[in-house]
Amino acid sequence: MKKTLRVAALALALTTTLASAMPAHAALKEDYGKAKNVIVMIPDGSSVEAVTYARWIDEDNTLNIDDMATGLIRTNNAPTPIADSAPAGTAMATGVKSESPFVGSYPSKAGMPGSEGFDAKRAKMPIANHIEAAERQGKSTGIVSTSNVQHATPADFSAHHPNRNNYDALAEQQVFQGMEVVLGAGSKSLEAENRGDKEDLITEIKAQGYDYFTTPDAMKASTADKIWGMFDPSALANDWDRDPAKEPSLAEMTDKAIQVLSKNDKGFFLMVEGSKPDWSAHANDPMGIASEILAFDNAVGVAKKFAKEHPGTVVISATDHGTGGFTIGNDKTTKGYDRFDIDHFTKIVKNSKLTGEGAAALLNEDRSNAAEVAKQAFGIDLTAEEIEYIKNTKAADTAFGHVVSKRSGLGWTTNGHVGGDVGLYVYANGADVLSGTVHNHEIGRYIEKIMGTDLDALTDQLFIYSRDAFTAKGAEVNFNRNGGNPILEIKKDGKLYQFPTYRNYAIVDGEKVDIGGLTVFNDEKIYVPQGALDLVK
Repeated sequence: MKKTLRVAALALALTTTLASAMPAHAALKEDYGKAKNVIVMIPDGSSVEAVTYARWIDEDNTLNIDDMATGLIRTNNAPTPIADSAPAGTAMATGVKSESPFVGSYPSKAGMPGSEGFDAKRAKMPIANHIEAAERQGKSTGIVSTSNVQHATPADFSAHHPNRNNYDALAEQQVFQGMEVVLGAGSKSLEAENRGDKEDLITEIKAQGYDYFTTPDAMKASTADKIWGMFDPSALANDWDRDPAKEPSLAEMTDKAIQVLSKNDKGFFLMVEGSKPDWSAHANDPMGIASEILAFDNAVGVAKKFAKEHPGTVVISATDHGTGGFTIGNDKTTKGYDRFDIDHFTKIVKNSKLTGEGAAALLNEDRSNAAEVAKQAFGIDLTAEEIEYIKNTKAADTAFGHVVSKRSGLGWTTNGHVGGDVGLYVYANGADVLSGTVHNHEIGRYIEKIMGTDLDALTDQLFIYSRDAFTAKGAEVNFNRNGGNPILEIKKDGKLYQFPTYRNYAIVDGEKVDIGGLTVFNDEKIYVPQGALDLVK
C-alpha cells in the first residue's frame, strides 16, 4: 500500500513538474537569424482537412508544402474564438491580434489568449505592418491575390481601416503606400465612376510610374521595376475555371512578382494570397477547394524554388482560418467508414472540369439546363431530386457542391468560418524556422525578428493622433470633408498645410511635399506620420 502511494505521489510530482516546465504554446525565441527576403503566403480558409483532400486530388498525392510543415496556428481573434480574415491577416501583418472587421487596426476589445496587454486607449488606431517596415529598410514590397487586392487579407498588409468593406479608403492607401508590385483583381475600386470620391486612381497609378496592365501577356512582357496588374474588376476565376489568355495563375503572378522584387539588392517582402479556397469553402464546393488549394500550392512551389536558390530567403505558408467545417466522411459513411476506398471520396472531383462556381456560370436563368451543366462540368447524371435541389437552392455553386459532396462522402458543418487550429509551413534558407503551436500574431513577430524591424516603434512614428500633436505645436486644426475627399487642414503662423487623407503627401503653397507615410482617417480620428509634424514649423 505504501509503495503504491509512493509511486502515485511520484507520478503526480513528475506530471506537475512537466506541466509547469511546458508552456501552453511554443514561445518565440529571441533570435531566429536574419532574412533578406520574406515571402508570406496565405491560403485563405484552408483547414487541415481541406489541405488533406487537395493532396488526394493531386496526381502525385504530394504537395509542395508537405516538407515545410513546422507546426500549428491558433487563429482566434482578440475578443472571439472564430477568426475573420481581417483580424487574422492583421495579426500576421502587424504582430497584434485584432477584431472583425478591422484591417491593420488595433482592436477595441480583447480577452482571448494572445491579446494580453490590450490597451483600450489605442482602439481603432492604425498599426504598422511589414510592408511599411520593409519599405523603410529600402527593400522592395508587393502584394498578390486572386481576390480584389482591397479584400481583407491583402489590405491587412498594405492599408488601415476599422471597416474591411471600405474599399475606397483601402484602395487609395494602397496606391500611395509605395509598393513595387500589385497583382490580382480589383480595378473596380480604382475607377472614378465606382468610387464615392470620384478619384481616378488608375491615372494616379500610371503617374507614379507603374506599368499598369490587364492581361497575362502584358504582365509577362513587362520589364518595369514597378508593376500593377488588374486582371478582373472584382475577383479572378477559380483556377479550374480560368481562361489562361485572360487571367494568369497564382503561380505565374508569384513568379512575376519575385522577378521584379528581387532586382533590389537590399531584398524584398512579398505577401501572396490564394484568396479563394475560402470562397469555395463558404460555398461548400469541394471542386473549388481542390482547385484553389492546388493552385496555391503551385505558387508555393515557385517561391520555394527561389528560396532554395537564394540564401537569406524565408517562405511562410500560413492559413488565416478554416472555413466550412469540411470533412472527408459524412453521415453516410458512419457505418463502414474504414471500408470506403479512396475513389469513393475523390472520383467525381478528380474527373471534374469546372468548380461549382464555374458550373454555376453556365446555368441559364431558370436553371433548366442543370442536368446538361452537371454532365459537362462533373461527368455525372443528375437525379430528378438533384435537379430540383439545384433549381431551388439560392446559390447554385453551393447546390452543385452539396450534390457532389453527398455523392462523394464529404461533409460540411457551416457556410461560415470555423475555429480550429490550421497548418504552419516554413522554409528558411539561412534562418531558423518558426515551429510549434503558435498564435497568428506570433507569426507577425517572427517576421519582425527575421527582418530586423521594430513594428511597435514604427507605429509610434507613423500614426500620431493629429489633433493633439498639432495643437501642442500651437497650430489650428480643421477637418475639411471636401465632398468625399477629406483633408486635414493645419494653419500655423498664417501658413496653410493640407494633408489629403489616405495619401503620403501634404500640399503646401500649391506643391506636394512627401511626409514619409500615410495620413489615415479611421472615421473618428486622423493619424499622421512624424514627417507631417516636422513639416509644420
